[in-house]
Amino acid sequence: MSGRLRGIDALRGIAAIGVVLYHAVDQKIVPTNLLRYPVKLVQLGTSFGYIGVFLFFVISGFCIHLQRARAQATGDPTQINFGAFWRRRIRRLYPPYLIALVLYLILNAWSAGFDVTRFFVYDVVMHLLMLHNIDPKTCYSINGVFWTLAIEEQLYLAYFLLLFLRSRWGWTRTLLVCLLARVAWMTFSHAVWVRYGIGVPVPEAAASHWFTWALGAIAVEAYFGLLKLPRWTRDLRLATVLIVAASAMSNYLPSIPKDTPWHDIAWFLIHPMWGLGFFIVVNRTVIAEQNWTKRLPSIISVFATLGVFSYSIYLTHELTLMESWRYVSSSLSPLFNLVVIVLPATIIVAWVFFWFCEKPYMRKVAKKKDQQVVSAVFCDESSTAPQLEPESA
Repeated sequence: MSGRLRGIDALRGIAAIGVVLYHAVDQKIVPTNLLRYPVKLVQLGTSFGYIGVFLFFVISGFCIHLQRARAQATGDPTQINFGAFWRRRIRRLYPPYLIALVLYLILNAWSAGFDVTRFFVYDVVMHLLMLHNIDPKTCYSINGVFWTLAIEEQLYLAYFLLLFLRSRWGWTRTLLVCLLARVAWMTFSHAVWVRYGIGVPVPEAAASHWFTWALGAIAVEAYFGLLKLPRWTRDLRLATVLIVAASAMSNYLPSIPKDTPWHDIAWFLIHPMWGLGFFIVVNRTVIAEQNWTKRLPSIISVFATLGVFSYSIYLTHELTLMESWRYVSSSLSPLFNLVVIVLPATIIVAWVFFWFCEKPYMRKVAKKKDQQVVSAVFCDESSTAPQLEPESA
């Protein structure tokens, strides 16, 4: 056995496919005549696929904190070397990101021409530094999904502050600080806009998602028995209520005037509600996995397989979507094109990218970690699938 938490793999796969379907159906990449066909229910379901991002954040917090939580549970040293931590993240995640970034730049140059302006240089530098999410001009410029990867890197930086707060104050006060960071960033953004007329992204900022990410760290501590969570944190009915309610609020939010307190209150609640809902889902999943036999349920196995290369799916899916819609048959149902051509093409391209552009760096990190004998736990942060033992190359 590989020791992977396949339930976490499956959740990652579900989140990735949700994001892909959202971009395929609900953004302008899709031909407009798709909606002439009886796919309103499909559109309704995929229109909220973007909330898979919040599931990603919870799982990311779970995975990043796994090594320390397991060490604490087994009585091993829990000190984490900041430099080694960051080198491992960079070696593992940055090369595939850089390759994908270059591919998108080539595609943009091919389709729109190549013009080296000051903004182009600034845009590329911001993406190379993974700071593009803090400027509304660069946040969605090269690739509309890369802003979440910048958030991940910034939350990795905040991880050590999270550990300090958790050891100093405990989780309750730490979560309160994470929520206050969300409010503080929104206040800061508003003040900068009012005084200087400069836009500072709020939903795309790491501070806005720190609470959700921290919930994943709590989930992994509960998984290792370091703390006992109340029963409601495993109640899927409550998770459903939270996720559906937050989705309904998100859908209604644009109709609320922005200069009213109700808009600010709704915005403040939506993301944490999604985070809490997926926090419950993660808790329930890792508990349920303990009761699974060696043979996974078929649907879990499918999504778990996708979860293994979900980082590659995330990196490449918009590129594939943009190109594949150009070559589908106009004589076929757009829904047929989506299900039979576009979605499989997205998965195949991501799988090829995984084997040639991502997996080699997974092997290098795993080999380096074996040499250092840092811990018996290897956590593949890209697939966000904890492993109890390093996988063989």
